[in-house]
Amino acid sequence: MLVARREALQQMRSLESRNGSYNDVMSASGKSGPIQNSSSTSLLFRWRRKRSLPDNTHQSANDTGVGDAGQPRNHGGTGDEESYETFSRPVLSPSNPDDIAVLKEGARFARHQLAIYTWVLYYYMFPVSGTFRLIGQSLRKKMCKNKTSDRYQPYTTNLSIDARGISDSTSNGRLQKISGDNFLRLHEKTMLAHLGIDSSDLVYASYESGFYESPYCIVVDRKWKSIVLSIRGSLTLEDCVVDVLLDPTPLDALGEKYDFDGRGQYCHGGVLECAQWLHGELTRHNILTQLLLGEDAEFPDYDLHIVGHSLGAGIGVILSLMLRKTYPTIRCTCYSPPGGLLSWKLATECSEFVNSFVLDSDIVPRLSLNNMERLRDEVLELIARVKMSKYDIAKRIHGLCGEVSLGDLEYLIQQNEDMLYPQDHIPDSDFMRQLRMFKETQQERRASRGVAREISLFPPGKIVHLVKTGQSNKCMHGFLSCITCGMSNSGFKYTPIRKENDDFNEIEISPTLWTDHFPNRVCIEIEKVANSFGIDTTLGSPSSSYDIEVLT
Repeated sequence: MLVARREALQQMRSLESRNGSYNDVMSASGKSGPIQNSSSTSLLFRWRRKRSLPDNTHQSANDTGVGDAGQPRNHGGTGDEESYETFSRPVLSPSNPDDIAVLKEGARFARHQLAIYTWVLYYYMFPVSGTFRLIGQSLRKKMCKNKTSDRYQPYTTNLSIDARGISDSTSNGRLQKISGDNFLRLHEKTMLAHLGIDSSDLVYASYESGFYESPYCIVVDRKWKSIVLSIRGSLTLEDCVVDVLLDPTPLDALGEKYDFDGRGQYCHGGVLECAQWLHGELTRHNILTQLLLGEDAEFPDYDLHIVGHSLGAGIGVILSLMLRKTYPTIRCTCYSPPGGLLSWKLATECSEFVNSFVLDSDIVPRLSLNNMERLRDEVLELIARVKMSKYDIAKRIHGLCGEVSLGDLEYLIQQNEDMLYPQDHIPDSDFMRQLRMFKETQQERRASRGVAREISLFPPGKIVHLVKTGQSNKCMHGFLSCITCGMSNSGFKYTPIRKENDDFNEIEISPTLWTDHFPNRVCIEIEKVANSFGIDTTLGSPSSSYDIEVLT
C-alpha cells in the first residue's frame, strides 16, 4: 500500500514546496490523516481505480463517485490501473457559521442516537457505577420535584380513531407510552438517563426487536423545538441478518408513492424493508400527526428530526425520504451510517436535509460489496507476494508500530519492498495458480450477477469526518492503549473535515476500525469537538427537573 502512494507523496511534496510546510499525520499502517495548511483545507490520500470500459459499454452515474468537475469517478471493476491520489477537503472552522451549525446539530442529537440503545450501552459505559447512578438520579429527581414547578404537562397518548380507520393496536384506542420494556422499566430509565430528561418529554418508546423491526422512541426536544424520532442500530442477530441483505433494490415505485425522485435509484435492500415497517408503525399509531399536523396539533411550530446510528441511520434516511412530503422541514442526523446505502444521485441530493458523522477509521461507512471484494482481493494478493516467514513479518510490523513523520516514509517503503515481491514480478507457485483460478471464477460470478448487483452505493448526505490528528503523551493514555492493543481512543485528538460521499471507497485496517463505530465513542468525541468550538453541549431540556453529568 505504501508503494502505491509514491506518486501521491511526490505530489504532496510538490505542493509543500509551493505552499509551505504541512503537518503530516501518516501512520505506519499506511493510513493517512489530514495535512493541514493555512487555508483550512486538508490534503489526504484516496485509493482510485482508473476503469477502462469497452467502447460499446455504457457507464452510468450509479457506477461511480464524483470527480473534480462534479462528474462521477469510477469505482469497482477489475483489471484496471490502481493508484493513490491526493485530494483536498475543507476543515471545519469555528469562524464559519455553517460549520458551527452542523456541529451544533451533531452534538445535540448524538445523545439521542446513544439513548435508544438503553441499558446495553449504559452498563457498557458504567459497568460498576451504573446502578448507583440510576438510583442517585431517581432520588435527585424526587428531591427536585417539590422545588420546581411543572412548566409543561406530560404528553398523553390518547389516540382517536378517525373515519379512515387509523388507530393504535389496542382495542380501546389508547396507546401505552412504553412497549416492550421489562418489569424494572430498565429500558426507559437508562434511556432517560442518557438524555438527561424526565418522563414528561418522552412521548412513546418501543423496545421490541425482531426481523425488520427496530426499537425506536419519540421524544420532545423543547430546547431545539423538535420532535425527535430515534432509531436503534444493529444489536441483535436479526439486525445482523438485515445488514447482510445488501443487494441494491430499485426505488422507482417507492419514489412515485411518496413523491420523491427515485427513478433509476437504488438503496440497501434490508434497510428499505425496515424503513417500510417503521413507516407503517408510525402511520398506525398516528402519533406524529397528532403532535405536528392539523389545527389540534400539540406542537405545530416544532420540526420533525429523525436520528439514527448505523442501521438506524440508514432507516432514518429512507424514512425521511418517505415523510418529507408530509413534513417539509424534516431533518435527519446520521451517525456512522452504512456505506452501501444509496445510489449516487440520492446520496448527494439528500444533503439538503441529511447530515452524517463518521469517526476516524469506522468500518461501517466503508462497508459495501465493492469495498469488501477489493479488500479480499488485496489480502490474497499480498499473501502471494510475501517473501518472508510469518514470524519475520510479525517482528517487522511490530517494530513499525506507531506514528511516523514524513521523513520516515521512504524507510517504510523500503521495509515494504523487503517484505513483498513487486506486483509485476510475483514468482509462480501453487498458491498463485490457485489465486488466478479464483479470480477467473469471481469474474464469471460477477458477470452473472446482473447489472443491479454492480451498482455502487454510498453513505448519505453532507458528511463530517472526525479524523485523528494527534494523541496525548500522558502515561495513562499510553497505558490504556497498551492494555487494549491499540483499540482505546483515550487521548486521541480529532479534527472535523467535510468529506464527499465517495471518499469512503476503501476499508482502512486499523486497531480502532470496529470500536470507532461504537455509539458511545461517536457521541463523546463529537461533544469534545463541539466544546472545542465553543458550543454548549448541556444535556436535558427546559422541562427537565435535573441534568446529568457529561460523559468522559
